[in-house]
Amino acid sequence: MSDRWRREPSWRSWTAPRTRPAIPLLQPDARHGYNPPVPRWIERRGFTLRLPPAPEVEPRHQVVRLSLVERRGLTGSWFNVREARAEPSETSSRTLAGGRALSWRALRQGEAERLLDQRLRTLQALGYELIDAALTGRGRWDWLYELVRRGLRPAAGDDAPAPGPALRDALEHIGLSPDAIVEGVATVLELPPGRLREPDGATVARVDPDQIGVLLPFLVEHGHAEIREIGERWVACPGAAFQVPRAIVERWLTEPGRMGDLLATRVRSEGLALVGPDALLRLSKASSRDAVRRAAEQWMTRLG
Repeated sequence: MSDRWRREPSWRSWTAPRTRPAIPLLQPDARHGYNPPVPRWIERRGFTLRLPPAPEVEPRHQVVRLSLVERRGLTGSWFNVREARAEPSETSSRTLAGGRALSWRALRQGEAERLLDQRLRTLQALGYELIDAALTGRGRWDWLYELVRRGLRPAAGDDAPAPGPALRDALEHIGLSPDAIVEGVATVLELPPGRLREPDGATVARVDPDQIGVLLPFLVEHGHAEIREIGERWVACPGAAFQVPRAIVERWLTEPGRMGDLLATRVRSEGLALVGPDALLRLSKASSRDAVRRAAEQWMTRLG
């Protein structure tokens, strides 16, 4: 065979895949100065927690960094919660992982805030102690958000005020007008102010139950009549009392206060669903209201 035929391309050379495209695509290449933008998560709130040392606990994974992160786009922002763990040493903490996102999808801010609260409470229930907190990108009502968050934590000592009265006392000393209070509370709850003033069942279902337990006494027992009326609408809203943890409802019915007064009339018909049989037994002996004790005793008689 002559050299001319050897140099002719075979049919395989036309059908074989090419290793490089004929037209260069837009790819990251420092030679051409093209660097595509990479979405970046920005930490908005962060908490560092440490597990106290104990002889029976292996000294690993004792430091946790919990962060609310935001990614901004052209049409808005998306949020997630990131949890990173570290291994403490004598001089510093060695990060074991860059962190994992707690949600498989990007979240709206309200969803991410609730996820952050839930995970923070879970870690604290496991024994982790908060040693550092950071807040960036402060908004107008971030201070109220932090105040509500502190109210959701257990009291440090027996003499510490309950979360609801502590929140009410703090805001009353600041001297906010009713409109400002409505705006601030609506911002914390991620609700439009109109929905806070006139709640319905769907509005109540959107709010975290623990936040309802802190904010309802604040609204119902406030010094302004306008704020008290809003709180009474929330209590009367279908399902609101059932969103609150039973232990909180039992405390309201045991101790003096307007929250217990508003719910006392419902114990006779809804007591079993509101607090459960064990709490009814305790209320029949320890409630500060005669009507609640009698209604609880009737429930215990029915239950045998």
